[in-house]
Amino acid sequence: MTPKRIVHCANFNTIRLKGCYMASMGYKLTQGLIRLNHQVLCYSDRDIAKAFGFLGHKNFLGNRKANENFYKYCINLKPDVIILGHADTISIETLKKIKEELKDVKIIQWNVDPVNPIEPSCINNIKNIKSKLEVVDYTFITTADSRLLSVLDLEKNKVFFIPNPVDASIETAKVYENPNPKYDLFFAASPNSKRDLEGKLITSKELTEIITNNVKSNKLLFPRLNSPSLDGISYLEGLANSAMVLNISRLSSDYLYSSDRMAHAMGQGCLTFVDRKTGFGDIFTEDEIAFYETKDELIDKINYYIENPKQRQIVAQNGYKKYHELFNETKVAKYLMSVIDGSFNEKDYPYKTLIK
Repeated sequence: MTPKRIVHCANFNTIRLKGCYMASMGYKLTQGLIRLNHQVLCYSDRDIAKAFGFLGHKNFLGNRKANENFYKYCINLKPDVIILGHADTISIETLKKIKEELKDVKIIQWNVDPVNPIEPSCINNIKNIKSKLEVVDYTFITTADSRLLSVLDLEKNKVFFIPNPVDASIETAKVYENPNPKYDLFFAASPNSKRDLEGKLITSKELTEIITNNVKSNKLLFPRLNSPSLDGISYLEGLANSAMVLNISRLSSDYLYSSDRMAHAMGQGCLTFVDRKTGFGDIFTEDEIAFYETKDELIDKINYYIENPKQRQIVAQNGYKKYHELFNETKVAKYLMSVIDGSFNEKDYPYKTLIK
């Protein structure tokens, strides 16, 4: 693969130091691309807009100046590829101007948020993705559900599934090696956010009450629920001290969708609980992930693995190896670049790729 000059425009969060920004798709893709010998120039659009904005806030003035700056940045650097990750500050008009000047540049966008059109919380995200479809060459989404992605007009636009990557330089723990971590179970969410359990939406607070009342352990770490919020390194350290992690989304029926907490958890070697409705059973086995369907099955399995730490270690290690093998940052970056350079072959991947 010929090395490319790439401008990666995403929220690299160097001003607002909150959230698990350093373990994001943006950082991992950047590192994977560099390890493939590409030159990657990172442009943090939200930080630039804040820097240019009135009193350091992201506003109309900051957005306008950020777009002017991004245009000049790209024209000066002449990238082969522009990658946009939730770069909602950058307008389609700016991208069109860049394409007029740089005739051969490829522009792609990636997005890690859910795209279920029946969910009010997804409407703005879908709008942001659609706003750039006219100018981008390829779109990468962290779900392979063609039913959902039909909202992006799959006959007209090239939309691909992209898994949340892991990176051994970021997810550095191997919790499966520890027979007795500090915590038995980790679950992070805001108290009032909704989660799908048995096809019904309940709050995260209600979910943790069910677990607390039925699980045979008091070693439970629920950031923002029974303990302070964990961000950045503290979040990864929390995972590194947890035997098991509950990975549960607002809707579990979106095929192959998960937030990046699944990558964080499995990447750290934690035994990870995943609803079977997600479809991840098409990629992983029962010996690699703790799949469940019902509340009772979830509780029973949590208790089983608390009482059988050796079995927990075996399954967690299997999942760790499989996730790092399939979805490490270099393989995911190579997959993305194979689409751009035309060498992509969907038969090379054990999961759904081009969404039709």
